[in-house]
Amino acid sequence: MKTDLAALETRLQRLERTNRLLLLIGACTLIIGAAVSTRQPEVIQASAVQLLDPAGQVVAELAIRDRNPGLYLTDAKGKTRLALFHSDDATGLYINDEDEVTRIGVAQFAHGGGGVALHGPESRGAAVLYFKQSGSLRFFDADGEVTSAVSAQPQPPDD
Repeated sequence: MKTDLAALETRLQRLERTNRLLLLIGACTLIIGAAVSTRQPEVIQASAVQLLDPAGQVVAELAIRDRNPGLYLTDAKGKTRLALFHSDDATGLYINDEDEVTRIGVAQFAHGGGGVALHGPESRGAAVLYFKQSGSLRFFDADGEVTSAVSAQPQPPDD
């Protein structure tokens, strides 16, 4: 009877040791599995990424607007104040006033020209510096009429 009891106790100890080992292996497997699943992806894909302030208001957005990619910064009223974009026609940077009217624009156009435009209130009146083969500076009144222009044409060399 004592031999049966001793054998049973030995068997129980072996079983408990095996259970502890299996528990340890299971815990390690879970930890390793969790570590593998938290790897950072090399590419994040989304149709838009929004940066929010502490109140949850969108202050910046990397998004597709009118089928063109861009980065857009907004003010506290949700108005776009800065737009950096690329389209088939141009790559540009627009700085807008509180009414979302472009006041400063910088662009490189698909046809090769580029320029800087400073616009008056409500985009009425402007100073536009443009360059493609040669440069020009034009001033526009509130009705869009050219009031003054300077064109940089190549000058023949002096003999």
